[in-house]
Amino acid sequence: MIEIIYEKEREIEKLKAELGKKNALEKHKEFLRNDRLAKRKSHPKTPGQKAGHVGVTRERPTAFDFVVTQTLQACPTCDHKLSRSQGVVKQTQEDIVPAQVKVTCYMKHRYYCKQCKAMKTALAAAEEIPRSYLGPNILIQTAILKYSHGLPFNKIVEVFEGLCGLKVSEGALAQCLQRMSEWLQVEEEEILKAIRESPNIHMDETGWNVSGTKHWLWAAVNKKLAHYRVSVSRGASVAKAIVGENYQGIISADFYAAYNRVSGRKQRCLVHLLRTMREYRMRDNTLEFIKHEKRLKRIVEDSIRLQKRHLILNQKIYKRRVKRIKERLFAWSSGDYKNENLKRLSKRLLRFWSQTLTFLDHPEISYHNNLAERMIRQNVIIRKRSFQNRSQAGAKAHGTNMSLIQTLKLQGRDIFTEMKSAYLSHRQGIQSPVLHFA
Repeated sequence: MIEIIYEKEREIEKLKAELGKKNALEKHKEFLRNDRLAKRKSHPKTPGQKAGHVGVTRERPTAFDFVVTQTLQACPTCDHKLSRSQGVVKQTQEDIVPAQVKVTCYMKHRYYCKQCKAMKTALAAAEEIPRSYLGPNILIQTAILKYSHGLPFNKIVEVFEGLCGLKVSEGALAQCLQRMSEWLQVEEEEILKAIRESPNIHMDETGWNVSGTKHWLWAAVNKKLAHYRVSVSRGASVAKAIVGENYQGIISADFYAAYNRVSGRKQRCLVHLLRTMREYRMRDNTLEFIKHEKRLKRIVEDSIRLQKRHLILNQKIYKRRVKRIKERLFAWSSGDYKNENLKRLSKRLLRFWSQTLTFLDHPEISYHNNLAERMIRQNVIIRKRSFQNRSQAGAKAHGTNMSLIQTLKLQGRDIFTEMKSAYLSHRQGIQSPVLHFA
């Protein structure tokens, strides 16, 4: 009987713990909801451009493929005879031509070589993908729809069937993208190499599923390059594998501890710090917290303003003010607080004190990590619209294809033309990189 009571008590404690986690999650969601509503009320968005801006409309084409002339022989209302034409009302209209499937049969002749004593087959044609039933245009367009527009495979199948009458299965498209990523992996390695040589990298990670198992999608980006990787681990080993052993630049990231073991200097995201402070302020109205939280916020805002003025100020004055802000931040971090939220903030800042104001010593980098969050946003959209990946091969293909497409997009290059050229080149025997990333 006593054992049964103990077992029931353990079950009750377990249920209480689960309920506590659920309540904490609900409180966090409620905080985010209230924060969004507060921002919307304080800064309401008005439709249209700001006052004083010149109106903008769609630019009209200057060249025409067809000209259609419409005339009248009699009045459409009373059927009375009309005068001569008094003028022309001109309207230009753009439309798309319905596509159709083009089927090509490649006839490759075979020959016997007496020297080699073997049969030789003619080389592949310019647009031919060896042993593929789908052409390069379909495959590249599938990659763009999947990784740039965020469409799941079932929607891509509908687009192809509705646009040009092509019937293809979801599995066929998925397998084709996996095979394509294997051939384009040499291009992804060039992106990773360029990132490791760049002076600044923004890094972030988000949850991802592979066949229902929890994984993580990592992003390492800058203004011209983007590299993505899906891994089962969220540990520092993945970040070190991406950045390399001897990285000499600056890594911008949030306060996640895994980045501590990565080589290079760090800049911790001050937006994450301000967000945490705002979250604490929503639920803590004590006088001690309000007083010291305002001091910390003033230090952060002063540092951001100082960075924006680094080109205006004299270098001696700038360095003197940087030193003063660092002293203010250290004094705040080493203060003696009784409030639990202030203790958490001071502990974090003491731990990351040397990594919080790096952007003042290097004004060319940003004080926040918004670039990484924006670049990882497309993956979050795909995550919400699909099951993510069903296999490790699909996860690897996602990283390769997404890295190429997002990098080409950042550099303002034609995604369709560049990826098609690289894929056909590698399928037809070229092993060295075709796309070059600075």
